[in-house]
Amino acid sequence: DVRNLIKVYEGKTRALDGVDLKVEAGEVFALLGPNGAGKTTLIRILTTQLRPTSGEAYVFGLNVAREGSKVRRLISYVPQEMSVWVDVSGYENLLVYAKIFGIPSQERKKTISEALESMGMDEVANNLVGTYSGGMVRRLEIACAMLIKPRIMFLDEPTIGLDVAARRKIWDHIRALKGRGMTIFVTTHYM
Repeated sequence: DVRNLIKVYEGKTRALDGVDLKVEAGEVFALLGPNGAGKTTLIRILTTQLRPTSGEAYVFGLNVAREGSKVRRLISYVPQEMSVWVDVSGYENLLVYAKIFGIPSQERKKTISEALESMGMDEVANNLVGTYSGGMVRRLEIACAMLIKPRIMFLDEPTIGLDVAARRKIWDHIRALKGRGMTIFVTTHYM
């Protein structure tokens, strides 16, 4: 729930100018706009990485500026930039993230296996990420974000730089996440 959100950088660049929007729980919401429209700024505010200049933003009723630690327990975020290591396997990436996220050691193997399977990555889990296609890397990044079973997943330009077939696969996986009751917030500049 975003109300009159404004973000001004260094007192002059207005990245957001009074944004209002409401996303219902369980929806897949896509924010469409060209590069430079403020999509990433909005997602960074909603994921508690940036503070708004003015206005308010809430995630499941929690104010993102005042209750950031509570918000972060409910969300996961896949940035535009690559967020996995290419010199280790997909499984090893997930293991590192599971440790970072504090998933108990006795639950890690099962949790990682479920994330890999849900993204269709179980057969390539032990391959080096450097051998993956662009679409496979994005699916691995989404699998990493799924480890904590978030209530809402933020995906910033999840299909950027991918060919049509790879984009279609990513969208199929995003639709499948909705079937799990997860809210999905996506930014994109692709129609």
